[in-house]
Amino acid sequence: MALTRHTFIFLSIFALFFIALQSCNATSSRSPSLSSSLTSASDPAPASTKTSTSAATTTLFDLALPEIGVQKKVALSETEGSKVASKQLQAVERKISEFKAVLKNRLADPKTSQQTKTCLKQCQDNFEDAIEGVKTGIQSIGKHDLPKANADVSAVATDVDTCNDCFIQMKNEDPEIKAFDEWVRGITGDCLGNLKKG
Repeated sequence: MALTRHTFIFLSIFALFFIALQSCNATSSRSPSLSSSLTSASDPAPASTKTSTSAATTTLFDLALPEIGVQKKVALSETEGSKVASKQLQAVERKISEFKAVLKNRLADPKTSQQTKTCLKQCQDNFEDAIEGVKTGIQSIGKHDLPKANADVSAVATDVDTCNDCFIQMKNEDPEIKAFDEWVRGITGDCLGNLKKG
């Protein structure tokens, strides 16, 4: 009886020691609290930090979300979706303006064929329309008129696509125009997705 009693006491002490040891390990290896992880998730990363993005927001052309002042979050709230879409449109406007300068230089180049010049002139007009569409889209987002913003964003993609179509009809697709068209379609597609959230 004494041996059983001593064994029971020994096992009880061992169990208490084991439980105390486990609770110390659990406390020291515990992940950050929910509130601290939420705080860190809401803090934007520096603009120079590159983030992994979904297939819809892959870095098309040379523009990523952090470069346009947008930090992609796991789940966008209603207003965040609209804010991201607005930032994306601002980036599209900036890139179209920059690309128009490239087209202007190509138009001035004496080596550019007459057919190519015809398409480049049309592209200048298409890009002007696209810039107007971007501005209208940003205004529509600001007024929370999301159906109108959707139409405006789609029109921007169509304007740039029309430029590319000129070269396709010429049976001489321009790789620079095609790459820009694909970039605009990718960003505007992502923008439309963000508008659905906001």
